[in-house]
Amino acid sequence: MQSKIYAWLGKWKYLVLIWLALGVGLRLFHFLDNRSLWVDEIYLASSLTRMSFWELTAPALDYEQKAPIGFLWLVRLCVVILGKHEMALRLVPLLAGIASLFLFVSVCRKLLKPVGVAVAVGILALAPPLVYHAVEIKQYSTELLATIIALHLYNQYHYRQHIKAALWWGCWGAVLIWFSYAAIFILAGMAGGMGIYYLSQKNWRALFRTVATGIIWLLSFALNYYLFTNEHANSEWLVIWFQNEGGFMPLPPTSLADLEWFGSTLYKMLFYPLGLLWQAPHLHNPILNFVARLPVLPLLFLGAGVLAFYKQNQKLLWVLLLPLFLTLLASGLKIYPFYERLVVFLAPLFVLFIAAGVTYLLSLLPARKTVLYSLPFLLFVIPLISSVNQVINPHLFGGYKKAYHREAFLYINEHFQPGDVVYIYWNAQHTYKFYKDFCNLKYSAIIGKDVRYQSGSTEEYFRKLEPDFDRLKKNKRVWVVYNKFYANKIGEIVGTPAYYYADLVDGVKLQHKFSGMGKELLTYNGLDVNVSLYELPAK
Repeated sequence: MQSKIYAWLGKWKYLVLIWLALGVGLRLFHFLDNRSLWVDEIYLASSLTRMSFWELTAPALDYEQKAPIGFLWLVRLCVVILGKHEMALRLVPLLAGIASLFLFVSVCRKLLKPVGVAVAVGILALAPPLVYHAVEIKQYSTELLATIIALHLYNQYHYRQHIKAALWWGCWGAVLIWFSYAAIFILAGMAGGMGIYYLSQKNWRALFRTVATGIIWLLSFALNYYLFTNEHANSEWLVIWFQNEGGFMPLPPTSLADLEWFGSTLYKMLFYPLGLLWQAPHLHNPILNFVARLPVLPLLFLGAGVLAFYKQNQKLLWVLLLPLFLTLLASGLKIYPFYERLVVFLAPLFVLFIAAGVTYLLSLLPARKTVLYSLPFLLFVIPLISSVNQVINPHLFGGYKKAYHREAFLYINEHFQPGDVVYIYWNAQHTYKFYKDFCNLKYSAIIGKDVRYQSGSTEEYFRKLEPDFDRLKKNKRVWVVYNKFYANKIGEIVGTPAYYYADLVDGVKLQHKFSGMGKELLTYNGLDVNVSLYELPAK
């Protein structure tokens, strides 16, 4: 089957094979690089490393985390077989990311011309955010794969005219929902898109088959929602957090700022998860600053792709557009945020539009080889440079999600001496508790008290921490660990308490307070975590 696909691609097969090799290579490199888990990964990994398969079916995991039960069980199986380490936790996302690349070739072959296949596979293979999610212990890589599987099922079943095929399609789609929450947007959009098309064509038999398939998907979603998803579905703190981050579509838009949300959200999509925009440094010249960030080519190809499908395949146009509209509607109703990693599953739809746009525009241009090859290549410059740069400089991989928790605790482990005391500030306790068992740390730390909400000012806050500091002063050497960015626990409203955000979030006063205990002997300063060893004056 694969050999037939590559034969059909003709001269473009070599570029497709290069993209596949690079895509797999990038994912394997970062998998083997085995970076430390960041905070969100630790939240989920906490349950995956200590709970049984049955316990993972509980409505609420540690830290109010949620993930599809199929994904949880697959990762737990890897941990049981391979042991407790980061690679075991990340194996399922890695395999999902690699499988996505190869299956996407098959999907694109049915929907695009050869040059379009090369463009689509290249974007999916090189986009830094998609590479990142293939090695993150979260469900977003499997959600990407679920979307591609849904598109593959569409290619296999949409043209078949007997009810048996419709039922099989319904059953396969029903299974997807147990591995991807977001799959319901894709499946419902497909059913709705085909329904609209068949209704416009007055094709009642095809409409009936689509309804039958959609009912199976709806029943599967309802059962999954009842058993697993409804708990914490409307957590107030999450709604407020995503509201502050611009994750909800204004519904209805009532101002110019509301209308700007749509443009800025599309811009963000091109950057994350598609990786098609350059994260340019700020330039002093406002015109150059604007041009450096202008997404001319991606927007041009995206618009051309919508036009191409409108002219050539209106049913497919509806199938690709309606999942996007449903996700936006859910965002407007504050049911599902349209935000960064939560829209990774939509990436294949945007990629198909962009690739179709490239093909369409090339068909309008003179048939010159320089144009034929240079236009698609320009699209790959940014993701290719970004991905290669992250291989050369792994500390850039993941951006703000790059964490150094493991390195920090192992640094203490390496330099720890008998009689030392380790103090974990309240905002680093979740990472310490995880890595204490995960890395078999030889020291047992003192967990600092969290008195933020028992205090009304910075002065009162430090006064209530005095018992902790007095306890530490009885020792000769004290290690202090705190997180630089983590200012709230799960379930707390961002920005509260106000005095803490105003005075203490930046860590300056906190560091000054700690340094007042004694002479700093050693320090480990990671992007997100700080470790200091203090020698206290002799009593």
